[in-house]
Amino acid sequence: MRRIALLLLLLLGACAPRATEPQTNTTLIQGPVGFYPSQPGLDWVYLPPRASISDPPVRISVLGPTTFEGQPAIRYRLSGRGLERSYYRQVDAAGVRLLGMEDFDRLQVTVIELRAGNNVTRVSDRVLDYTYTVLGKSNVTVPAGSFEVFRIAWEVRDPRNPNLREGFEIWFYPGVGEIYSSVNFGEQGGLSLIDRNFK
Repeated sequence: MRRIALLLLLLLGACAPRATEPQTNTTLIQGPVGFYPSQPGLDWVYLPPRASISDPPVRISVLGPTTFEGQPAIRYRLSGRGLERSYYRQVDAAGVRLLGMEDFDRLQVTVIELRAGNNVTRVSDRVLDYTYTVLGKSNVTVPAGSFEVFRIAWEVRDPRNPNLREGFEIWFYPGVGEIYSSVNFGEQGGLSLIDRNFK
């Protein structure tokens, strides 16, 4: 009788659900993705530069075509580490245009925080000026590998108040996207690429 009870216990234990490792990435996508990747299903995984590789990541995913204020757009979703934001962009041969953002299900049209000294001002309309300047090319290494990136300075200004401006640096690799960004999402200290689901 004891043997039967032990056997039943072992069989039940074998049928019990097991904890699984969280999926680190989605299906691998093969083939070209374009200069500025925008194909639905693409997925990038990032961590702050000083984070442990086992820390929870930030993920950017291309959700696909949609509209934003009546204009065709591609929706990108940034999530993880307490962040939740959607970006609406147009991507074509002329370049990339940010139409707006949706932050925690609250629609915002090109919202950014600008700092002048210790003062922070939220600007939430279409009157921001963006300037991108290619600083040059550099060889860099991040957890996702080594790349020869374009180092890009990104400056955001409020033309109504010239003292309100914020500067960032982005490392961009064609056909992959952003390798590193100094944009401080929720005090993360910037983000470095650790993985992607396309090659």
